[in-house]
Amino acid sequence: MRTVRHWCERAFFALECVVTALLYPYCVLRQRWDIRPRVPILMYHQVGQPLNERGAGDCVSPERFEQQIRAILDAGYRIVSLSTFLRRLRQGAMSDLSRCAVLTFDDGFRDQFVNAYPILRRYDVPATVFLIAAYVGRDVVFPHLATVGAGVSPGWHPLGWHDVRTMARAGIEIGSHTVSHRSLGLLAPAEARREVEQSREILEEGVGQPVTLFAYPFGSQAYGDFDGQLADVLREAGYDGACTTVVGTNDQRADAFALRRIPIDESDGAFRIRCKLVGAYDWVRAIKSSWQRLVPREDRVDADLVR
Repeated sequence: MRTVRHWCERAFFALECVVTALLYPYCVLRQRWDIRPRVPILMYHQVGQPLNERGAGDCVSPERFEQQIRAILDAGYRIVSLSTFLRRLRQGAMSDLSRCAVLTFDDGFRDQFVNAYPILRRYDVPATVFLIAAYVGRDVVFPHLATVGAGVSPGWHPLGWHDVRTMARAGIEIGSHTVSHRSLGLLAPAEARREVEQSREILEEGVGQPVTLFAYPFGSQAYGDFDGQLADVLREAGYDGACTTVVGTNDQRADAFALRRIPIDESDGAFRIRCKLVGAYDWVRAIKSSWQRLVPREDRVDADLVR
């Protein structure tokens, strides 16, 4: 079954590259005439060396990351903070965000500070880093990565508090990725609420700044990682918005607590970046959602919290 799944995913990736490229000219024309700007929120994880010999996974090299930042800027896009996007969304002022993009990083790996942060500083662009609150400052492997085996590079360990505060003082936004990185949709309501509220308390105490941004662990609507009730919990806890892993750009009709994102990986060169910025990759959302409804997930979504 795993082999069949692997080959299906590889075949789809090849098809996806072709379809996305073919859609690019149409999306460029649509962008030129559409009065409703579509804002891509780009989703990164690690910026460094691959986790193991099986491949890059959710990882881009520092060299590729810098190329991608340059590609965004060379395409005429302005990179704005997630809080700026949410403020414009609330105000109904999305027209101010024409040809804008947002950068986000999930989990909070050490190499995000070592490799990505200097590049962000070099190009003077903002970003948001979503942290798993219970793991900041711990010399451990994140629970959802525990199945990869031994020999995990220290760059894949959690960020330390000093590095987090350094980034926050420089304008990098700090958001919550819960306390323990378990799927909130699999938890009892009281436990999910604790993950939401306590993570914010831990991060605000550690950073010394308000934390009002959130990203759902795993973030799939098809797998039930978030829903309207969880969005209400986030609102009540004082958050301004939340990101998912649902594929797509965001226009003025976007739900602030179910924001779509565009995954970025090592294979994304300058043209692929332009395709994703302009919305040519958005069609993948329907296929990915259908696939997730048919195929059981492989992610470790119920990992125990480190005590």
